[in-house]
Amino acid sequence: MIETAARTTRNRRGTAAFVLACISLVLSLITCGGVALTASTNEIDLFPMWSSPQVASAAEVEAVAHVTLPPGTVLLGAAYSNGLDTLLSAKFRMPNTALDAFIAAAKFTAAPVPGLRAVDANHNVGGGNLWDPETAKTVSGIKEEQPTADGTYRSVLFNLDAPDMVIVYLHASRG
Repeated sequence: MIETAARTTRNRRGTAAFVLACISLVLSLITCGGVALTASTNEIDLFPMWSSPQVASAAEVEAVAHVTLPPGTVLLGAAYSNGLDTLLSAKFRMPNTALDAFIAAAKFTAAPVPGLRAVDANHNVGGGNLWDPETAKTVSGIKEEQPTADGTYRSVLFNLDAPDMVIVYLHASRG
């Protein structure tokens, strides 16, 4: 009789522990689901792979894309995003006389090809309305098939519509 009472007490304790564990599990799942739902409705990325695009300075354009902006260059807009991949887009204006020096200093692994549209609207990292490579009529472009020493791929579109200046659309990616 004492043995039966002890067994019953053990069974009740085990059952109570099991029920409490199940309730705890259900509450945890509800809480996690609520957090995930809140994050998804607030457009929060719980596992960000890239940073939000940020405005890039001329120095950052030079460092990320491995180019040197010649004297007289005006940076019209630049943005980069960092994470698993580094992406950069830049639009700048330079004197037409500086174009050959810019190409030589950048040590591109390909030569400019007349008519090549190596950059398009999809290469715009930061969004905005300043990125308009499709408006250029007379173009030349470079699309590198081989990356730089650190793995950076570069594509460039030269807008040659104006006789005294060149508008350059530059896209660089690494990763």
